[in-house]
Amino acid sequence: MFCSSLSPLTGVTEKKAETAFNSGRQHLGVEMAAGPEASGLSDLPSDMLDIILGRLPDAVISVGGDGRILWVSPNVRRLLGYDATELVGHDVSVIYAVASDRKVVLDLVRAGQGEAVRVEFQARAKDGSDVWVVAYGCAVFDDQGRFNGVRGVLRDISENHRMRKTLEDSEDRFRRLSDVTNEAICIHFQGRILDCNRAFHDLFGYERADFDTLTAWNVIHTDDLPLAREMVRIQYQKPYEVRGVRKDGSVFPMEIHSKESWMGDVAVRVTCIRDLTEQKKAETSLNLLSQAVEQSPVAVAVVTDQGLVEYVNPAHQRITGHAADTVIGHPLAGLYPGQSRAWFGEMWQALCRGADWGGEVPVVAEDGKLRWQQIFASPVAPQGHEITHHLVVVEDVSLRKEQDRKILHQALYDGLTDLPNRAMALDRLTVATEEARDAGTRVGLLFVDLDDFKGINDSLGHEYGDELLILASERLCQAVGEGGMVARFGGDEFLVILPLVSPEQAEWAADRIVQAFVEPFTISRRDLITTASIGVALYPEDGRTPQTLLRNADIAMYQSKLAGRNRYCCFTARMNDEAEARLRLESELRRAVGTEQLFLHFQPLVHVESGRVAGIEALLRWNNPELGSVPPDRFIPQAETCGLIVPIGRDVLRQACQTALPWLQGGHPDLLLCVNVSPRQFQDGAFLDDVRTILRETGFPAGNLELEITEGLLLKERGDIDGLLQGLHDMGVHLAIDDFGTGYSSLSYLERYPFHTLKIDRSFMIGMLERHERKVLVDTIVAMATGLGLKVIAEGVETAEQLARLRAIGCDLAQGYLFSRPVPAEQIFALLDNRFGLDERGPGPSVHLH
Repeated sequence: MFCSSLSPLTGVTEKKAETAFNSGRQHLGVEMAAGPEASGLSDLPSDMLDIILGRLPDAVISVGGDGRILWVSPNVRRLLGYDATELVGHDVSVIYAVASDRKVVLDLVRAGQGEAVRVEFQARAKDGSDVWVVAYGCAVFDDQGRFNGVRGVLRDISENHRMRKTLEDSEDRFRRLSDVTNEAICIHFQGRILDCNRAFHDLFGYERADFDTLTAWNVIHTDDLPLAREMVRIQYQKPYEVRGVRKDGSVFPMEIHSKESWMGDVAVRVTCIRDLTEQKKAETSLNLLSQAVEQSPVAVAVVTDQGLVEYVNPAHQRITGHAADTVIGHPLAGLYPGQSRAWFGEMWQALCRGADWGGEVPVVAEDGKLRWQQIFASPVAPQGHEITHHLVVVEDVSLRKEQDRKILHQALYDGLTDLPNRAMALDRLTVATEEARDAGTRVGLLFVDLDDFKGINDSLGHEYGDELLILASERLCQAVGEGGMVARFGGDEFLVILPLVSPEQAEWAADRIVQAFVEPFTISRRDLITTASIGVALYPEDGRTPQTLLRNADIAMYQSKLAGRNRYCCFTARMNDEAEARLRLESELRRAVGTEQLFLHFQPLVHVESGRVAGIEALLRWNNPELGSVPPDRFIPQAETCGLIVPIGRDVLRQACQTALPWLQGGHPDLLLCVNVSPRQFQDGAFLDDVRTILRETGFPAGNLELEITEGLLLKERGDIDGLLQGLHDMGVHLAIDDFGTGYSSLSYLERYPFHTLKIDRSFMIGMLERHERKVLVDTIVAMATGLGLKVIAEGVETAEQLARLRAIGCDLAQGYLFSRPVPAEQIFALLDNRFGLDERGPGPSVHLH
């Protein structure tokens, strides 16, 4: 790096020197060959000439093509000791200390082709001493391109060169030491950089040629210069931080460590500079990590390899309940006494093996409550070294564990009654049958269904229904006791699973359940009566799989419903046959809806006094290709159960209106058409719209239509019954109570609802004349209805004596085989013109749609 006798830098463009030289030549108009007078220098103000030619440190020289000095600035005296006049006209070799340097310099300058070229050489002063100079010269060519001399600037660099020479002896050693370090090292004197290592070049981006004009202060941010200068002034020898500036202007943090040293008898400073960029990033990351640990919602503990706690973050006390001062310096094992010690021992063994460990540990808190901690622990060991610490991260997962427990409970237990749900019941049933198979014992399965629950739920609302289910589940559990499991299967259905020794045990349990529902349920000061229908199936007699056992218990429960409810039935093979028959009947009925298989017959209603036909009742019939003629009392309940009664009832009403309209138009405008309405139709939200649409589309007058409603529908006290009945009344439709007297007849709903007609059930006609009690009941019903302004129709009238009695007590209308069986529509016109008398008889009993 250091120059010897000649140090040329060929092809290096020194911007500042070139600018100074070209500017001087351009602005001063100096023509070196002609001297100052001819060049125009005399035209400049004297003070400017004095500055340019006398005070500037650099001497300007012009050498002709023959090698003679044409002109030199007066300040050459300070550089070489000559007056300018002593050099002009002499060969330029007079200023070279080494004669061979002249040719080297000339060749370098000429090769520059007019561009400034920097060279260093040893000049000879007037007193014979050597002066090291740096020359910035450029070749001059005439119009024909011939070489015409050299113009240049000379600068004294003896002091720098001397210092360099002083370093030459130790340069190799310095290079070996400085270039192996990543820290930037430079040597500077009074701010001027004398030398630096490769790391300095790489850090700041400067090249060797930049050091002639570069100072140490140029690599420090201007805002930090006062600090750096003060550190140099007070000879501060400890590291300090400032901001560095690279050649490209980028700023970065750096650390300076500068000390005074000696180069011969000259005091210089040797400065080490370390780039702090990565360190600052690491510090930022470390601070961020430290802040994250401190503010982390989970507990963090650092434990020595001896098991002593060395650090805990603030969250540790909140999660574990132990203050930091009671934990740090103490064994971590002390936080996990009792049952959790086994968990801790497993974790510590894993850590000692160098393995990570994770798990959930139950811990009894200071308040006595069980808490769950999720722990992740890892050994900490520097690369290639033994384990020194362990990192333990603790999170309180008690809330999550409780939520998991609740979710599992919700998945397996009914949300309303807190009984096992369907999924859990089937699982328990599977386990029970497997255990019974292995032990050679039995399992009893009771399928319990609440009677009339839907009516209560619909009439009083879901609040009453839910409370009723809760109370019913409690009674079930009390009746079953601890020997069995009660589960809610769905809706108002429950299952009871009983491990049995004998079949009688299942029947005893079923009987206890029936008895448990004898007493009414009191909800909001209202007594509600609901009974239980129970089906009993036994493993292995009635089924060897849970699915078969469940199906057969359901079949037995259905049989309890058919037998009158409020009882239990044990499964038999015959029930299975009946269940299959019901399924077949339902399947055939579904196919029959909307076809000619379902059709209407009609039966007249006769004025008791006049014998004239006052109305016609439409009665549904079914003739199936496979099953033949199916009686209404067989298929109507099935249609009710499976919901087909709604579309069937809609078709019946439409067909009846279409059929009866010609009768009105054929001379019987006052004829009343009576159609039965199922309670299930009232549950359909579109019932009112269906009636209104059918009347509009068929053109049948609303005032000629009477809808017959069973008494049982009114007993359910449904909240929407008022609106439905009032809506029908507002349309002009007549309303009749069918089968009156078969239920809990009450005057209250006769006053409450807008009824027009009351129909006495045909069962009251049987024995009416022979049995005094029945005769009194019929008399009372007729008198009560008449007093309320209702028409009375007696069903099932088969004898003239019955008709005479009805006339005597003031009954309005009669219907039965005495007048006519249900007949096809085409026979009705003949009956409408007939007048039935007391002597008329009819054939046997009739069956019609209820």
